[in-house]
Amino acid sequence: MTTPVLSPEWMQTYGELWNNTEATRQGLKKLSMVIEYRLAEDESRAGQIQVVLGEVVRAGAPADGVKPEFVLTANTDTWQRLGRGELPASKAMVTRKVKFRGPMSVALANLPSLEAAMKMMGQIDGTDWSV
Repeated sequence: MTTPVLSPEWMQTYGELWNNTEATRQGLKKLSMVIEYRLAEDESRAGQIQVVLGEVVRAGAPADGVKPEFVLTANTDTWQRLGRGELPASKAMVTRKVKFRGPMSVALANLPSLEAAMKMMGQIDGTDWSV
């Protein structure tokens, strides 16, 4: 069975993976934020996670009235390359392959955790990357 990337079900699996990955959960244990991921080919395809002190407490579709602190938008090829570890998150952001909205200083200060979060996109079995 396949699950469309960024669908509510896919985001729930992503949130569980986040909570079971030390680099994200422990690496961001001092931060609370809402992160929204979008597909450049169809920005209505979006998923959101709410992180409280490093742990995902909500994952799914963007919630009404919840403004994300971070918005990351990329095409499916870029998300796949990040997930396979072929493209470092820092290079993707500098070259604008990932359009990033949010406090850059926070992202740079937590780059190892950001790298881990982006690599997790390639670790969800049965991901349907079609748009």
